[in-house]
Amino acid sequence: MLKIMLKLVKTNPMKTSLLYFVLIVSTIFACKSQNENEAEEVSSQETVTAESDSNDKIIEEANHLEYDPRQTLYFSHAFIYKYADEGEEPKEFWIYHNPENGHLMYMPEDEMVEFVVSDTLGNYYFFGNDGHGVKTVGKQFIHWIANKDSYNENASYPVSDQYVSLKATGKKKSLDDSSNINGKPIVGEEYKWEFSEVSGTQSTYITEMIPVNFYQVYGFNKLEGDISLPVVALDFTGIFGKKQTVTQFTSEGFNLELTHYQFNPAFVEAGDYQYAVQQDDGSWKKETLPLLSK
Repeated sequence: MLKIMLKLVKTNPMKTSLLYFVLIVSTIFACKSQNENEAEEVSSQETVTAESDSNDKIIEEANHLEYDPRQTLYFSHAFIYKYADEGEEPKEFWIYHNPENGHLMYMPEDEMVEFVVSDTLGNYYFFGNDGHGVKTVGKQFIHWIANKDSYNENASYPVSDQYVSLKATGKKKSLDDSSNINGKPIVGEEYKWEFSEVSGTQSTYITEMIPVNFYQVYGFNKLEGDISLPVVALDFTGIFGKKQTVTQFTSEGFNLELTHYQFNPAFVEAGDYQYAVQQDDGSWKKETLPLLSK
């Protein structure tokens, strides 16, 4: 069974429809009863200290958690997005992140695919079942995620053209208090979209503070098949740069907002799944999953 451990602060728990996952949610209260045992007091003190320090220190303190990198994938942080059309109840989706190796994980609401992991090379690994109870891993490759020829490192992002102009407004907006990088609040800067041939208003806040190739996030909306993010409009490839994380996007009554980027450890037992590579003769050969340590 897949196992995910989560530590949440000021966020909602994972959706109950995610099968095969055991959620362990730890909430730290400000006041502790004197009758609690010594172990609980020590655990509470360590957690409160971790939450008050920088993300780097929190990651360092989390390294004592025991897991086998040959079997288990680890994600230390989570992007938590909320989205809604005007007048509707907001919904949310999560993308887990390991800033040490750049891996991202998304868990779609799909009967066959339990989670998808993206690496920095453009590989997207699908973890699920083959319909007969066998846990398997499939893979897709998106070349422009890491291809230097398809991305201009020297361009000034965001990029405008004859159809749309993106102009900085000078407005800035911070995420919640639990979202920070090295103790500094994550701040997004607003850009307004001005269209030359169509009417309408759009605004996007972006930040370069989060260490992620955000094109990997766009890649979840470029996969073949039925798997995608709930907001397919989250795709600004070639407009915003790889280092520019979208923290808010509004368009004609629709709003998408990154409400949290925070320490939120998650573990998945990827070694329980069979990974095979097709050979030149058409046969399939089982191999070690590249995401796992050998």
